[in-house]
Amino acid sequence: MTKIDQLFLTTARKLGLIDDDGLKQIATIVEDGTGDAADTAVELGLISAEQSSKLIYNIETKVPPQNIPGFEVISHIGRGATSTVWKARQESLGKTVALKVFSTSVTKKTKPDQLISEARNAARLNHPHIVHAIDAGISDGCCWFAMELVEGETLHQKLKRRGVLSERELGEFALCVTQGLAHAHSAGLLHRDLKPGNILISEDGVPKITDLGLALAEEEAGDLDSGERRKGTPHYISPEQIRGDNIDARSDLYSLGATLYHCATGRPPFQGKSTKEILKKHLHEELIPVDTLANRSSPIHEIIEKLLSKTPSDRFSSAEEVIEALNNASVDKAHESVSAPRSKRRVSSTVAGKTPVRRVVSGVSRGSLQSKNTLISKIGVGVGIAISMMMVVSAASKANQEAPGFSEQIASHRDEIYQKKIKLRMDATVVDHEREEANAETMLKSILSQDQDIQVRALQQALKSHCATRASADMSDALDRIRGDIVRSRQEDGRTVLAEATALANEGKLWPAVKLLDDRPSSARKDQDLNNDIEKLLANWEAEIDSRFAVDFQKIGFHRDRREFSEALALIDEIEGYADPDNAEDATKMRDVIIQTRERLAIEESKRRLTEESSKYRELWANYQEKALARDIKGMISLAVSLDAELVVKEVKDRLESDLLAFSLLDGFIKEAIQELVEKGESGKEVALERIPLGSSTKNRIDRGVVDRVDSQNVWIKLSSENAILPMKIIDITDAFLFQQVADRHGKSSVEYRIPLGLLSMYRGLFDVAAENYRIAEEKGPRPDTWIEKLEWVKKNARMR
Repeated sequence: MTKIDQLFLTTARKLGLIDDDGLKQIATIVEDGTGDAADTAVELGLISAEQSSKLIYNIETKVPPQNIPGFEVISHIGRGATSTVWKARQESLGKTVALKVFSTSVTKKTKPDQLISEARNAARLNHPHIVHAIDAGISDGCCWFAMELVEGETLHQKLKRRGVLSERELGEFALCVTQGLAHAHSAGLLHRDLKPGNILISEDGVPKITDLGLALAEEEAGDLDSGERRKGTPHYISPEQIRGDNIDARSDLYSLGATLYHCATGRPPFQGKSTKEILKKHLHEELIPVDTLANRSSPIHEIIEKLLSKTPSDRFSSAEEVIEALNNASVDKAHESVSAPRSKRRVSSTVAGKTPVRRVVSGVSRGSLQSKNTLISKIGVGVGIAISMMMVVSAASKANQEAPGFSEQIASHRDEIYQKKIKLRMDATVVDHEREEANAETMLKSILSQDQDIQVRALQQALKSHCATRASADMSDALDRIRGDIVRSRQEDGRTVLAEATALANEGKLWPAVKLLDDRPSSARKDQDLNNDIEKLLANWEAEIDSRFAVDFQKIGFHRDRREFSEALALIDEIEGYADPDNAEDATKMRDVIIQTRERLAIEESKRRLTEESSKYRELWANYQEKALARDIKGMISLAVSLDAELVVKEVKDRLESDLLAFSLLDGFIKEAIQELVEKGESGKEVALERIPLGSSTKNRIDRGVVDRVDSQNVWIKLSSENAILPMKIIDITDAFLFQQVADRHGKSSVEYRIPLGLLSMYRGLFDVAAENYRIAEEKGPRPDTWIEKLEWVKKNARMR
């Protein structure tokens, strides 16, 4: 029974999932070698498949894998949905790597080739901003993938800690990641899941794209079904992925834009209570401008918004185009920084081409004002009629002054005029009052449909404007009711608030605790004893904040001076958790200073290490030459591996890795020569074996015969001249004889013959001979750029004897 089986049974028993009888049944079956504990428990119906998978996954994240050949697990790094990542040492080269091991429950459900597709995708790429693949395989049903170890944090962790990136950091980060993405696209790969969690930030601030688990060749994207196309992370997925449409490089550019938006604003472009809501917003909702959330403008913000266009054709056409835009933005920003500041123009509130908004003036709409004008107009018309009638009457009076009953007629006409004027005024007043009543009812309905805090202010204003209406009583009742609701909702138990604040303080979050008590409800302030307790606590916590900040800030300076930057930054994180805004701002400014200092020192240290390690590597070539002349390939490998353990700088380590590749080719070259001798011996073919001269002689020793056998040090020859089988040391056999065996096997113009011969000549310091061999190899196959570049570097830099 394996350790995993034992832990599975122990944990299941402890959680009460399996009883003692069940344990005995499983143990009996597993000890017979017919299965593992997890599968057996499911088959017996003692536990569900889901419970079994969760248990195994939790156990595997704690128990280092034992069955991966060539790697020694050092420590646990992290875990994901399908795998666990371990820090490990590659035994063959002594190199520290990140080892990703997939859960057995996942391995059982997925074809191994699909699981290590991530490794194959990564192996196609070689870029400083993409995590390098090292090895992958399947061992005893365990699927694993070894990759470059990046010491640091993910972008997701950095944003969670920092909130947003500074404008300078954002520009540099965007350029680095886009360059990595451009390299992947040029190799024909789409990432399909670019997000902050899949971007690692090394300790010296270098971003590297990782997790190519969903990546695939661009030409294969059209072969996916709609379900496969929709795979991705909701906050960063492109609209065409959501719809299941065909995708290309522009889909990755959308995810890049979503990631940069998060870096600039501290939040993804779209958020929601559910995945469905977030995806719907990606498809239909307009983006909040970056300038609005970032509270500043920047040329890179326009680039981000273009990347987040919902239609692919509206985005940049390629990552190279994004790089060009970022470079131009950087140039424009530099130019702007030395230019005179421009005054901002005042923007008119009226937008051309749009219908003016109906405004409310002192609680009365323009419609109400128009109704008043109508009333005045009506009154004016009535007065005009009356005056006209009076003029007619006056004219008649002059003509009929002597007529009987004239005064009575005048008085009668005057009464009629007054009655008509009064009726006109009353009719207009009724119409206007009814319109005002209708407006008041409409306004009340509109107010009650708004947020509670807005309702109070709106009702107060409406009462001033519509106090004479029937609706004013409803407005007054609504205002009293809403005020009561607000008071009741805010009348929380003061002691509950005090308990919450105390819990925050116990967690070290002193300023949030102070803020919570400062905003305590009125009920807590009315309780005199409780209020006194709270005021004492506030005084104590504020004093503790000040004294703790003074000590911690002094410690930060101490750590900074001793270049203990991690400790200093950790203290700043603590300060930002407990300090008031002013002190926290001072700590944040100190963080920027420390990060700049660390980056500057890292650059200086990197340059120093590069100089030191480059010198060591150049000196190594004299030892290479000595071993190469003796054809001691294992000795050359040993020299390279020993130096690799001391190296840190990637540039130098890459040169050493190319040496190891060359030594592997040379080792294979010698083995092919020996294999050719073995095959000639098996066929009974006689060979004239040449050995180097003895002593002061210059003539090669030649022994004719048939190869009987070969071991690690000797070639055993059955001599033609005598009936004897004698050993001939491989180390004594001449280069010409061994190399001729490979020529017999592949031909003297073949790449298999010329490349190793060129490499051996290069390491022996015979540069012209090496160049000639590379030239002949180029005529028969692809140009050996790696070795030609290596030769040019060696001629200029290596120290040979």
